Amino acid sequence: MLIKRIHGADVIFGVPPDWDKATMGECMGLPVRTVKTPEGTYMVSAWEPTPAEMQRMVDGEPLYLWIRGAVHPVVSVTVAGDPDVGI
Repeated sequence: MLIKRIHGADVIFGVPPDWDKATMGECMGLPVRTVKTPEGTYMVSAWEPTPAEMQRMVDGEPLYLWIRGAVHPVVSVTVAGDPDVGI
């Protein structure tokens, strides 16, 4: 997946301080937009699948959400032109 700059981004998360590029691979800053909803505040980022990933999804492969750590936060995955839609 390619990181996209989300419209209205109000923060860019940097590389975690313990990230080791040599053993863990590339880690880039993540632009995030803060969105307030009746359910609470969400941090929304935008991603673009590569052509190969898009083909795998068309072929029925699932999209996986990976979360670093041992506590799973409330999350949502949507496909929409506006990050306020679908939350």
